[in-house]
Amino acid sequence: MIKKYKDYIILLIVFLLIIFGSNINAFLRSFDNNLNSDNINNNYCTSLENDYNELLKINDFKITSELNLVVSKVMLRDIYEFNDTLTIYKGTNAGIKEGNAVITDKGLIGVVSKVNKESSVVELITNKSSNISVRIGSSYGILNMQDNSLIVSDLSMYDDVFIGEEVYTSGIGNLPGDIYIGNVIDIKANNTEIEKILEVSPVVDLSTINYVMVVV
Repeated sequence: MIKKYKDYIILLIVFLLIIFGSNINAFLRSFDNNLNSDNINNNYCTSLENDYNELLKINDFKITSELNLVVSKVMLRDIYEFNDTLTIYKGTNAGIKEGNAVITDKGLIGVVSKVNKESSVVELITNKSSNISVRIGSSYGILNMQDNSLIVSDLSMYDDVFIGEEVYTSGIGNLPGDIYIGNVIDIKANNTEIEKILEVSPVVDLSTINYVMVVV
């Protein structure tokens, strides 16, 4: 009896597919126009072209830079920690150590926080636990994340800093000095009105990083 009902159900499904098959195909095509070989090939070629252009920029930077650099492609980036960390394909076998600065051709993006033989985790400058000593002109402060903004604190109200000024690593601590980070976009006093607080716009678009250079 059960077998008989199964046969009826199968025949009904086949009958419905014959009647509505063309409509289903049309629906799937309209749902995702990328499901064809032309679009797949175009997307792949675009990806290769973007990689090629990034490598050209990195090679040009290496020629003009005196820093000892290791180039790596980004391996992965956790969607839940997108602004905190990323993982790259190079590790201790390439001479990378914890505390190394990580940059692009434009400027600093973070610091190596964990190293394996063939991979490393990079703590981005937008990580809430990041603390980087920076220089703005002749003034020095600490760069970190506060309320989803990059902030420089520990500046006296008497420090001469201005909107538009460039922010660099200070050279105090483990990171080399004079690595470009971004520009000052806002200045205000802290709650006690005895220190200046600077908001910084990073020079690197941290949402679209494919290749990095580690300063070793």
